[in-house]
Amino acid sequence: MAIKKEEPTRFGELLFCFCCDIRMNRVWTPLDQRGRSGSLVSLFRSESYNHFAGINNVRLFFRFASALLICACITAVAQSGTAAAGASDRASVLRRGKALRAAHRPEAAAQVLNRFLATHPDDADALTLLAQTRLDEGDSSAAEELLTKALASSPNSPPANLTLGEVLLKEHHDPEAMDRFETVLAIDLHSVEARRGELAAVTELAVSMRRENHQQAALAALEHARTKLPDDPKLLFELGVQADELGRLSEADEVLSAARKLKPEDLNILYALARVETAEQHMPVAEADFRAYLAKRPEDASAHFGLGRVLAVEQRSEAAHMEFERSVQLQPVQTESYYELGQLELEAQHDAQAAPLFRKVLERDPTHGGALTGMGILAFRRKDYAQAEQYLAKAEKSAPEYQPAHYYRGLALTRLGQKQEADRELHLATQLDREQQGPPGISPQGSGVTAGDSHPQE
Repeated sequence: MAIKKEEPTRFGELLFCFCCDIRMNRVWTPLDQRGRSGSLVSLFRSESYNHFAGINNVRLFFRFASALLICACITAVAQSGTAAAGASDRASVLRRGKALRAAHRPEAAAQVLNRFLATHPDDADALTLLAQTRLDEGDSSAAEELLTKALASSPNSPPANLTLGEVLLKEHHDPEAMDRFETVLAIDLHSVEARRGELAAVTELAVSMRRENHQQAALAALEHARTKLPDDPKLLFELGVQADELGRLSEADEVLSAARKLKPEDLNILYALARVETAEQHMPVAEADFRAYLAKRPEDASAHFGLGRVLAVEQRSEAAHMEFERSVQLQPVQTESYYELGQLELEAQHDAQAAPLFRKVLERDPTHGGALTGMGILAFRRKDYAQAEQYLAKAEKSAPEYQPAHYYRGLALTRLGQKQEADRELHLATQLDREQQGPPGISPQGSGVTAGDSHPQE
């Protein structure tokens, strides 16, 4: 039998029903297996299969599925709207709380926040803002409790870490405060509040350690902070000065040079670097840096003294004398410039001029090792060996590593006939001379005593 023109459409429908018959729930099979029922087309025409009913069931299925999909979409939109509304409410609460706090109404702010926290107890931002209102009210204990809860909910929350860091800093818990600021710096190295807090905490910590004479611990704290703030010139300055105090000159030079590159206009950094360069015996660069500093601060007595020491080491006595004189003119009440002037006169064999200068130093500092040695040498030149030995013995107690004191005491004891003690002193002087030509950073004729007026004027 020929298939009519419209048959392809019916054939397609029937084939679809063959694959998807839901009502009959069975697989169709041809009845013409023995050829008794005619062609395949006649099979699909058979009313026993009720193909139209199958098609209707399929259509019903898709309508049902479409309804389910629409319901799901409506539910999702509703949930999204609810979430958006919740986020909007949270933002509104936080804005309201901040506005009330800014208006100096901490009680009203606390009420708004507490209502929100009743249903959102772990919201770190709300907890932090409430802690800040408690701080405004002076209740640091409640604030710390709230901040601890906020960090338990969100350990890396910048506001919570910064606020708790400030609380700990005010309580002088510097290491703990540094932990909070460093948490924020690990997230944002450029956080102004975290950088400021870290610098304040480590500076205070280093100062307290120095006060307790824990110099190495102070250095370690500053070195640790440098790993968090590698580009902070103020921190590098503090670290460089501390390294200089401990005699770690190469580290001090490297750190201060880095600080100077970051902030070339900072005169305190320039002055500190000039001092380190003097200690390293890098006299040309030390002189240049002292002169650059004095060009900006010509009235700084300490810088004139520092430049004078550099010139004295370079054997430029006249220029050094002028710098020490200028230092004394600017700051008459001091010791080191008077001592250096006395030392210049002593080396020039101007004993009459040297003596009053050394006495002026000893009036202010009776234990000044350099001035005591100077007076001992003057007494030795006068052949007053007993007085020389007394001055030099005192000098050794004040500056036991100062080679000239041992050397001249050995000579004085020899003149006094005390050969055994004299040999011991001369042997020690020879040993010290091998180890050092005077203490680091000064000439062999230096005092061995750190200048008391060696810090720049602010």
